[in-house]
Amino acid sequence: MGTETEYKLAVRDAALLARVLDGAQIAAYRQEPYRSIQMRTTYFDTADGFLAARKWMLRLRTENSRCVATMKTPGGGHTRGEWECEAQTLAQALPQLAALGAPQEIQTLDPTGLRPVCGAEFTRRTARLRLPDGTACMVCGDAGKLTGGGREALLCELELELAEGSQDTLGAFVQTLQTAYGLREELQSKLRRARALAE
Repeated sequence: MGTETEYKLAVRDAALLARVLDGAQIAAYRQEPYRSIQMRTTYFDTADGFLAARKWMLRLRTENSRCVATMKTPGGGHTRGEWECEAQTLAQALPQLAALGAPQEIQTLDPTGLRPVCGAEFTRRTARLRLPDGTACMVCGDAGKLTGGGREALLCELELELAEGSQDTLGAFVQTLQTAYGLREELQSKLRRARALAE
């Protein structure tokens, strides 16, 4: 853990997302049945925007019955910093994330001063793919909503995260999916889109 290489594609609606996930391009490389995970995410920041100013992301997410804390930081291209641990509260999460290698400044934050900013609720279908050269990735189809400031927006997207192997191979496969289904790359994170609702 420490880095994440991920491609995110916008999908116009849930029906198209189902077509992509069940289509021949993905079926040829899928290694297992899809798992369905109910996700409920809350993003946090301080009142003065300490995390936003650094383009850092801090969230608590329930994944079915599992509660996970995650921190992400900017990187280059499709790669960024990512650290994750199981935790019920931010007070539990911050020292664990720092111990895993997340920016040490988070240990100076008062958990009681971190407030919910926005969130997301969605269902994820996910499975592992093995591409022809041995490159492995996780494919995730997310359908639900983003929330912020009392507003909601549709969330429908496809994520492919590199597990092992070649980023170039994964990138070429992503391009194949874009061409086959008329998809475009989603350049904004869930956090950025949800925060825009809150603002």
